[in-house]
Amino acid sequence: MLRIYNSMTKKKEEFKPVEEGKVRIYTCGPTVYSNAHVGNFSAFLMADLLVRYLNYKGFQVKWIMNITDVGHLTDDNELSDSGEDKMEAASKRENKTVWEIARYYEDLFMKDMRTLKILPAFKYPRATEHIQEMIEMVKVLEAKGVVYETSDGIYFDISKFPKYGNLSGNTLDALQAGARVEVNEDKRSAFDFAVWKKLVGKNEAHIMKWDSPWGTGFPGWHLECSAMSKKYLGETLDFHTGGEDNKFPHHESEIAQSETANGKKFVNYWMHKSRVVVNSEKMSKSLGNFFTVKDLVNKGFTPEAIRFIFLSAHYRSKLNFTEEQLTESQKTIDKFNDFIQAVLKAEVKNIEDGISAIVDTARKQFEDGMDDDLNISMALASLFGFVKTVRKKADSGEMSEKGRGEALAFLKSIDEIFMVFNFVEKKEKEFSEDVQKVINDLVEQRNKFRTEKNWAEADRIRDELLKMGVNIADKK
Repeated sequence: MLRIYNSMTKKKEEFKPVEEGKVRIYTCGPTVYSNAHVGNFSAFLMADLLVRYLNYKGFQVKWIMNITDVGHLTDDNELSDSGEDKMEAASKRENKTVWEIARYYEDLFMKDMRTLKILPAFKYPRATEHIQEMIEMVKVLEAKGVVYETSDGIYFDISKFPKYGNLSGNTLDALQAGARVEVNEDKRSAFDFAVWKKLVGKNEAHIMKWDSPWGTGFPGWHLECSAMSKKYLGETLDFHTGGEDNKFPHHESEIAQSETANGKKFVNYWMHKSRVVVNSEKMSKSLGNFFTVKDLVNKGFTPEAIRFIFLSAHYRSKLNFTEEQLTESQKTIDKFNDFIQAVLKAEVKNIEDGISAIVDTARKQFEDGMDDDLNISMALASLFGFVKTVRKKADSGEMSEKGRGEALAFLKSIDEIFMVFNFVEKKEKEFSEDVQKVINDLVEQRNKFRTEKNWAEADRIRDELLKMGVNIADKK
């Protein structure tokens, strides 16, 4: 039975869907004012891993990921309703309209999603196309007396929602004691958040704007997810996922809005991806220490290596992202692919090879690991053990045609989750006599260097041979 660490309760819980056999998942998607970096994609890959594993277990999954294409006034302190509108800043910087900026970066995001083989969501609702749903939710909140109007907007009174802070641990008392928030004298509390902003004062020049019962303006940042998740998934979700940074204030505010408006529990299981760091600093656009998917592919790293580096680390543990780790990620994938080639090319015999039992054991161990809060280390350990055992049979001629088929079928079913293996059989390359002589000479030189323990020269020749299309496997 799948058990997931619930960020709300701070413990692992057995997963029980709202509706038998079906799962509803909402993921906070990108704000499309610039390129998403791989730290952002780590949260989307966590959601992809969850969706793919639930599919593997036979659930019917409906996954929604929003596109934030509305400009918002936010500075580095996300509690604030002031600061820079990043959509408009990008518009000025790139000499495009805000609408062009939104579509341009949304297209780039979707291209990166395809590059990383992330499953397409059921729908990617755009905030700009759901303004009416947001307005209707504000009307409900207004009728329930939990929002109030000021000269510059409509604000949610968090004192009316006692559970505010339960997810992140940011209680109202703690916030009042230590948080830095710009003072707005019209607000009852500095920590009340906007559900609708009016075009008055410094907001008058805001480009993205819509008519509402409270005047022309634009929605608050948190409102869109509450409105769109309800429209496509209903009032209670099975899972809500996002990055660790989304916990507060975004997810706290979603909970307050949704549970007050709907009168029901908003989410049963909250999942948050831990931060990705570079040299112990958070990877972020503001620090400039980030990589895009395109950057890394242009450097020669494969999409599979990028995908696997995030999948192979548990989602609740911090990952210190380096190019060296990407290289190691590729080496691990190469070992799996080398095993697949060995199985594809193994000489088979009409024997009882015991591979069926090996597959059953490996599958159980894999599922036991994944069922334990997507414990990827335990799941991968089962695969490494499987590869080691079956490789011995492939190399020693102790494999049947049935066993080969079972081994490959098992790995293919696992790769529906990982999406990093290559099952295409490589054909042996044929060389002319002159080229073959060069290859033989290089192999002899390499063997001599290995005997002398001159590993640097041996590795250099191995790399040279690889460029010629010759792969060398050193065995006992």
